[in-house]
Amino acid sequence: MLLPWKKYTCWWYLFFFLILLAYPTIGKAIEEENASSMDEKKETTQQTEAPTVHQLEKILEQEGIALPPPKPAIKLSGYVDASYDYNFFNAPAFGSLPSFASQTLNGKPTFGPAVPVAPLRYADDGIPGGGFNLNQLKVVLERELSKENKLDGAFRFDLMLGQDAGLGVPDAVEGLGTANSTTFGLNTSTIFVEQAYVAVQIPAGENHKVEIHLGKFEAPVGFEVLERPANLNFSYGLFFNNVEPFVLVGSQIYYVINASWRVRGGLVDGGFNTSRGGYPYFGFLDNMVNQLPTYLVTFNLDYESTNKKLLNTFALLYGFNGTNPPGFGTSPSATLAYPGAYANGDIIPGPYNNNGTYMELNDFGSWIPSVVPGDKLMFSFELVGGFYNHAVAPSGLTTFGLSQQQLLGIFPPFPFSLGYDGPTNWLGVGLYQLYKFNNYFSLNLREQYLQASWNSYLEGFIFPANIWETTLTLRFDIADNLMVRIEGRTDFGNHVLDYYQPNLLVNPSRIGLKGNGLVGSSSGPLFFGAIEVVFTY
Repeated sequence: MLLPWKKYTCWWYLFFFLILLAYPTIGKAIEEENASSMDEKKETTQQTEAPTVHQLEKILEQEGIALPPPKPAIKLSGYVDASYDYNFFNAPAFGSLPSFASQTLNGKPTFGPAVPVAPLRYADDGIPGGGFNLNQLKVVLERELSKENKLDGAFRFDLMLGQDAGLGVPDAVEGLGTANSTTFGLNTSTIFVEQAYVAVQIPAGENHKVEIHLGKFEAPVGFEVLERPANLNFSYGLFFNNVEPFVLVGSQIYYVINASWRVRGGLVDGGFNTSRGGYPYFGFLDNMVNQLPTYLVTFNLDYESTNKKLLNTFALLYGFNGTNPPGFGTSPSATLAYPGAYANGDIIPGPYNNNGTYMELNDFGSWIPSVVPGDKLMFSFELVGGFYNHAVAPSGLTTFGLSQQQLLGIFPPFPFSLGYDGPTNWLGVGLYQLYKFNNYFSLNLREQYLQASWNSYLEGFIFPANIWETTLTLRFDIADNLMVRIEGRTDFGNHVLDYYQPNLLVNPSRIGLKGNGLVGSSSGPLFFGAIEVVFTY
């Protein structure tokens, strides 16, 4: 028989045992009830806080201390362009140079090899034989202008590295201590500040605004541009490399008339592809030719249809006292020893420029016919023409002695037998066709014709010039940021290929290849092929 206190103890043990068995269910119910209570409290708090935050923002805005919008970001973009090029004409490395009669000190000609030069090709596109090229490494930093009609500022900076950067070789590096402000450096490590300008947007009425650019920018002339991937074809055409500037330094003003029309105009320094124009250099340029200012006036009229299928741009370059570079020259007679040695092209200044009216007119555009579904077909065109009055032989040339002419880089030295001084002109017509088969493959065609008179600035060329060029390019868009192009090109016409050899009568270090003994020429055809790969970021 259990004692009374032991009996009560057993009942207590049984009670606590039942409590332990029931605790998980009871605890879970309590936790769920607490969580539900907390959620309701949180929701109630949010509902009460939301109007308060909104009211606070409204109060701040009414008091003129509204939160500022986020600042526009600075964008980084660019691409890498590499290729394998091959020119199917005499490559010096292959020992396939033809022999021509060369001049000697005793006056008796001997036969020797001559180096071929395609004078109207951009240097990268005209190397005899084949090889790999790092064409362009492009880096762009940009802060765009606001889309709103308000006062705003922005900038753009374009840096180009690679062989194509030789288009804008640094002035002081190559030209310091010489008469020329620029020359051409063919090097994979060449650096070129292609663009660097400040942009300012100014409201001009309810629906209009004015945009001003100050600094260095791509020239507003020509269908083709410096960036190879942006062109329809890989190689540069006849116009871009020979009669159009690549970059200019100065100012431009943009005004949008309406949704279809825009007008541009500016004042820039009077030299193509240099910080300033003029001659001679010797470490500085005063933007003058024969002590007269040589600024260039630019004008553009742009049209874009409402459906964006018809585009057209008219461009004008006007120099009231001339320009230098380009280095204009004369070709007195094709029978002379150096008929192509006077002109220096559109990169290097020349000693023969005189003051006169310089003008270049340019018109280009594109049309996408609606009859072809999917906007797969596009036609484009370009017209270019210009003149330069009294473009050669400055009046002071006849007073220079031989030593002074050598110091200034004048070759051949004065006097030379047949005439100089006189106007020059040039004319070009270009046609372009594009057909896009699908999102991955398209076909691009280009046909160009360039004519120039006896006096011109086509470097190392025997005048008059009548040159034709046709190019076929296959484009493969493998990915959004990867493009491959395969290209074939043919050039033909009067003296499209020249042959030079060292002249024992002249010091080659003084005058370079172009003035170092032209001994022969060919009218072509010249064949060119290339494979290009472009990665965009």
